Amino acid sequence: MTTRCCIVQLPFPSTREPDDRLSAYYQDYDRRFRTFLPEYFIPSDGLWEIPLWVAHLTALLDSAAIESSFHDLSRTPADVEACRAPITAATAPGDLVLFSPLAQNFRLALELAGELERAGRRVVLGGNMAPLAPEGSVHLVHRGQLDAGFAAVLVELAAGRGGRTEKPAALGLVAEPITWAPDYRHLDGYSGKVPMLRLNASHGCLYQCTFCGDAWSKQLTLVGRGALGAEVDQLTGRFPGTRLIYIGDKTFGQSREAVRNLLEVFGGRPGYKFIVQTHVMQVKEWVIEAMLELGVVAVELGFESADSQMLKRLGKLSRGLDDYTAKIHALSGAGLKVVLNMMGGLDEETERSHHQTLEWLEANSEALWLFNLYNFVPYPLTPDFARLRDRIFTWDFAQWREDAPVVYRPRHLSPERSWELFQEKIATAHRIVRTPGPALLDRTARETT
Repeated sequence: MTTRCCIVQLPFPSTREPDDRLSAYYQDYDRRFRTFLPEYFIPSDGLWEIPLWVAHLTALLDSAAIESSFHDLSRTPADVEACRAPITAATAPGDLVLFSPLAQNFRLALELAGELERAGRRVVLGGNMAPLAPEGSVHLVHRGQLDAGFAAVLVELAAGRGGRTEKPAALGLVAEPITWAPDYRHLDGYSGKVPMLRLNASHGCLYQCTFCGDAWSKQLTLVGRGALGAEVDQLTGRFPGTRLIYIGDKTFGQSREAVRNLLEVFGGRPGYKFIVQTHVMQVKEWVIEAMLELGVVAVELGFESADSQMLKRLGKLSRGLDDYTAKIHALSGAGLKVVLNMMGGLDEETERSHHQTLEWLEANSEALWLFNLYNFVPYPLTPDFARLRDRIFTWDFAQWREDAPVVYRPRHLSPERSWELFQEKIATAHRIVRTPGPALLDRTARETT
């Protein structure tokens, strides 16, 4: 081993009280979810999911002969000194320290980076907020995928040569699949403490929705079957009691090979249940059949608006609302639970498009099981960020939250009115979840008995 690297999971400071209506909605959401999947639980302490990025980084660091350690500060007070002390105690001058902050702990990451840099550590920042790091605040800002190229950058940085900036990705399918598997050895402490695991059969997305934080990838990189099988071997060995898996592919079915690999790897591993997400354009007969064969129980679909013209302006491909309606009923009719990932606060939203959306939700409530509710945040990796930057009115990142009012001025609405419309979406979703239609109630009763 040539040098050392400390991977750090930062704490998540509580920046404000949660919205009352959203909290009440998610209480009923959790009850419905656990009625159908009793093995699901809400962790009483710590993270709700394994920090998967740590396992990916660990394997890459191994490939570059860089010794790694992991420090989980998620339950540490969100204070610079409280975080600095354990990191400096575990590292030496010249060592690398890797952060992947979210908006709410981004300021903490920058302040902590300053302290660590003065102590001789070399700080690397990644994640969807990293491009906003001021020039010179860290040794390196990583903007690309976690791959062998990034490992080479870390080797250069560790040798004092400064590293380099990743080249922008080109649109398309990457020819070479990922042949290495993440290494979970630093994450054994999460066994039995998280309700589900996350697994990727591909990384990236070829769709270019302007509001999406994943559109920056522009590429789709497959995980080779051997690498996928090796990762699942680790998961079954280290987390034997966790049988619910969330497939992290941004769009299930975007790659037939990725789907075939999942079916092959899990073909001899009965007893697993899966949640997947996909794009409405990928809901095809063969995809539904593959979901059923794999053991998928719930399908997440993005649903930002019933206004197809609005979605077109935001770069989301669609064949129109009638097609979307047919697709959710096809999924529901096949016995799959439909979960809509609903987003408010979008720049193109109008009063009319909002009411169209509410009317559609009510009309199709029989096919809808749950809703994941988000208010739009213009993260720097979303394509919309450059266009909206001049309209962002607060750079207090504690306010950049998906459960809070927008931090920019939408084109057609005031920020205050945009938040009121999001509250109406919450109320409609809550009403549907509290009072499901007779058909959904009857089917749920049969499934749970």
